Order: sequence, then structure tokens, then C-alpha cells
Amino acid sequence: MKKLLLSLLLFIIVSSVYSQNITRKAFLGMRLVDVNDSIKSALKLNSEDGLAVTNVTANSTADKLGVKINDVLTSVNDVKTNTVKEYRETVKNFREKMNVKFNVIRGGENLTLNGITEPLPQEKSDSYDVIYDEVKFKDGYLRMITTKPKKEGKFKTILFIPGYMCYSLDNLGKHPYGQVVDKLSERGYCVVRVEKPAMGDCLNTPDCFEINYSTELEAFETGFQKMLTYDFVDKDNVFVFGHSLGGYEAPMVDKNRIAKGVIVCGTGLKTWYEYIIDMFRFQNPIAGVDYIENEKVVTDMIKVLYDYLVLKKHPKDLAVTEELKKEMKEYLEFDGGDHVWARHYTYWQELNDLNMPQIWKDVKANVLIIRGEGDFEAFSNKDHEDIEKIVNTYNPGKGRFLLIPNMDHGFATSKTPEESFKNKNVPGYYYNNFNDAVIDEISKWIESLK
Repeated sequence: MKKLLLSLLLFIIVSSVYSQNITRKAFLGMRLVDVNDSIKSALKLNSEDGLAVTNVTANSTADKLGVKINDVLTSVNDVKTNTVKEYRETVKNFREKMNVKFNVIRGGENLTLNGITEPLPQEKSDSYDVIYDEVKFKDGYLRMITTKPKKEGKFKTILFIPGYMCYSLDNLGKHPYGQVVDKLSERGYCVVRVEKPAMGDCLNTPDCFEINYSTELEAFETGFQKMLTYDFVDKDNVFVFGHSLGGYEAPMVDKNRIAKGVIVCGTGLKTWYEYIIDMFRFQNPIAGVDYIENEKVVTDMIKVLYDYLVLKKHPKDLAVTEELKKEMKEYLEFDGGDHVWARHYTYWQELNDLNMPQIWKDVKANVLIIRGEGDFEAFSNKDHEDIEKIVNTYNPGKGRFLLIPNMDHGFATSKTPEESFKNKNVPGYYYNNFNDAVIDEISKWIESLK
């Protein structure tokens, strides 16, 4: 009996954590805000230095070290933290079991709290196993997270590719992506996530915020190849599911053309330059911008975007007037340096060079193209229908377009883009109104393939 228990324990350890090189990110567990006049007054502080603690998560490093709500964090490991940005920069590479020192002000008294960092908790489920693994990438390692049925055998497996944002796919909870993974896993599929470089537990990789498009694509290609080495993956039933801009990458990650199917949802076909111009004309009036005012913005942005995306100029060289600087900040999220829409400016330039019709022509797999009728971001039925036409022109019968009623870009229930625009400002809306039809349709489509 003792031998059996030891074997089971060993199996649990091996099956839940494969990796040896990556250590878990630290779980610091504080919600912080910059100190302003009202906080300074309320806490009777002598200055606005430091960050006010507004929440402490149970069992986190901050909790174990005794940090309290309304403490003011002044430094971490003797590095001053006067802004949230400074704090994040200081702790971004903290791992489990590191020595850490928090200097805080509490009730006018300076305190030093010393201890060891706690690891981020790992995902767990009663319905399926969660496996944490890694794959070599560049000079470091990407974190991979796989969910699989709690039984032996080979399973239909889906590599999930998210949209363009840089954030971790670990411990997503009720985030729409978390619900996608959870609901597909409960249907009996393996679902594989690859963290974008430097996100989550990734170790010594390039930074997602600083890489170009081809580097991100290479990361997903690397994860796809690693996925194929798992003995529980049915190599004859491998799928790639790309959402939003992940739908541009989904048809490209399988370089050896072994995937049985590619699923894209809320994506596009045009060049990024064309899409953005269309987006301004479609979205801005819904958001309340006057039509005449908006046309001026469009006219200004046509030239800026052409110089930036087509002629490959640095965005800093295009913000030549105060008005253009303001418009580029508002409509392109240009930070005045190297970042547009929160990514390195070269990311979008490379994306704009993609010939998506040619990419879809070369796909040999079955293809399911999904759009939610209320999608505010991927607002073109025609782009999705044209992907279907291209696939079926070069690989007859392989493509299928599906329009899902009452679903928006975040998989939530919204009948129209206008309704979706309103709903996205409702706290918790995307966590509490997931439209299960998308999971139903994906599952039906996968099971229909012979």
C-alpha cells in the first residue's frame, strides 16, 4: 500500500509540473494606488511619496509579511516606489522563495517587513488536470499550461492563441479566455496555452512589449511543436484556435500542415492599414464622435498611418504638430516613444505586411470562421465570409463561416456593436455574460470532422 501511495504521489507531482528551469513568479498580493492629496490627508502623511495599499490578498507574500490595508509602501528591497509603474518595474522579475523587504508607513510609524516571497498559486480543477510545463525559446523558456481530461489516453487537442495584448494567460478565472479554456476542457478536449514572451512565468525571454510580430509568431510556433511531443495528444486531431489578432497567427503556426482544423473568431483579412481606417469610420461615431469631426480625424490618420505602416517611418517622426500628437495619442495610443497600441511600433508594421489571402490559400486544414453578430472590434462580416471563400476556392469544402447571434468580441451576449460598446463599460459584464453558443459550435464542428 505504501508503494502504491508513493507511486500515485510521484505521478501527481510529475503530471502537474513538468518544468525544471522555470520557477514560479512571486505572489506579492497587494493592490496599490499612487498617493494623492486626499489620501495624504486621510492617512495623515507628511508627503505624497509611496503607494497606498488598498487590498491585500490572503496567503500572498504581503499577507504573510503583515502588510495591512492603508499602509503606505515606500520601497521594495530599498528601491523607492513612488508610482505604480516604478513598483511594477521593481518587482516584475520577482520569483518564489526570494528574500524581500517592504518598507511601509503605518499610522505615522516607519516599519520594515522582511520575509520570503510566496509563489503564485497554480490553477486547479476538479474536472480536468492542469499541467505546467516549459519550452526553450531564444535564451530562455516560455511557460506552457495544458488542461487535459483526468484519464489515460490520447485526446483531441487545441492550441489557443489570444489577441494582441501582453498579459499572462495563467490563472485567468472568469476572464472570457479563462472561460473558453475551462468550457472546452470540460467538453473533454486538451487545451494548450503558450505564454507570450516575458509574460507569466516566462524566464529570460524577450519582452512581449518590445518584440516584433515575427518574434511573437515564432513563440507560438515553438509552443505548437512542443505540444506535439506530449504522449496524450492525438496527433491526428490537433486544432489551432485564434481569437481576434490571434486569428492572423492561427493559420501560420502549423508550418508542417499537420493540424486537422483551424478555428478563428473575431478576426480580419485586410491589411492593418485598411482595417484601422475602416475602424475609425465604424467605431468612432458609435463612441459618440461627431461624423464631421471624425472625418477630419480619418483624413489626418490616413496620411499618418500610410507613412507609419506602409512607408515604415517611426511614429515619433510623424507627430510633427501638437494636434497630430494629440490625435496619435488618442486614436493610436502612441506613447511618444516606441509604442503604439501598447506594442512596439515594429509589431504593427510587420503585421501590415502580411498577405492574409495567400496565407489562407496555403492552409490545408479544415477551417471554421466565427464572428459574433454584436462584435464591435471585428465588425466586418465580409472579411470573415471572404476567408471562407478563399479557403473553399483553393481547398473545396474545407471552409465554413458561422455568424453567432447575440455575441460580441469578448464572447459576451450583445446583439449589436452598439450594445456591445455600452456593455463593455458595465463592471463585470464580460465575466458574467459569456455566450456558450461559441463553445457549442466549436465542439459540434470538431466532432463533425472525419
